[in-house]
Amino acid sequence: MRIFKPATALFALTFLTGCFSDGDVVPVNLDYAKTNYGYINSGDFKAGSFFLWDKGEHRMVHLSDVPGFEAPPNPRDKTVQVADYTSGASFGVGGQKAAIKAKADAMMSARSAFEISYPNSVVFDNTITRVTRYLGNDIRDGGGLLDEWGFRTAVNDPEQFYVLVRKVTYGDGIRLLVDGETEVNGGFSVIIKGADVNVRVQGKGLNAIQGTDTEVAFDVYVMRPFWKQTGAAQTPSFAVDHFVKIDGLPDLFRSTSRRDG
Repeated sequence: MRIFKPATALFALTFLTGCFSDGDVVPVNLDYAKTNYGYINSGDFKAGSFFLWDKGEHRMVHLSDVPGFEAPPNPRDKTVQVADYTSGASFGVGGQKAAIKAKADAMMSARSAFEISYPNSVVFDNTITRVTRYLGNDIRDGGGLLDEWGFRTAVNDPEQFYVLVRKVTYGDGIRLLVDGETEVNGGFSVIIKGADVNVRVQGKGLNAIQGTDTEVAFDVYVMRPFWKQTGAAQTPSFAVDHFVKIDGLPDLFRSTSRRDG
């Protein structure tokens, strides 16, 4: 049985420097943080979740869950797997953000990780075929997906892309680790501008991503739309852009409303 309660995974940094009062806590949002297994699935997205990304305006909206991306059975041949944090945390530290983020990111990469129970990573192929088939069937049935997806606008705007969840790691849950141990009230020290900054880690919310074979993490394709010439007709299609810069995707996922309450 699957259980999901929207929640925010947080680190808390306690800064004992002249810039902060003793005991000040600065939250670090780990929703959709990037790991070597993909983005932490803080929004209950799934294989086939489809988004429109306006890169120029720094906006993204969830459009649909394209069908046909059903997960195969989990062989459950691995009890646990560790996913390494790589990037994507959001630091609520105002003007000190650049210095603190660089140091804290480095320390989190070195000393923090996520443990996934019963992991099963599935990479879906023929993704463009699945999306274009779904869209084409809707067009033939007189549906409105072409307009709902903003295709005619996106195809003429080089700053608009589509994002598709096409790899998912399923599992029974995910836990935050600090120095290889399950986090309760862990911590470590960071030197920032000569000051010894105590980082107190408080993992919250990861226990909300749980349930047998739930979507724990995901990765994506970024695609550009184009009109495909087929005889005398033009049909909507997509091409994967492997080289577009995507380091801002965690922030965009955090700002994207998930329709599930």
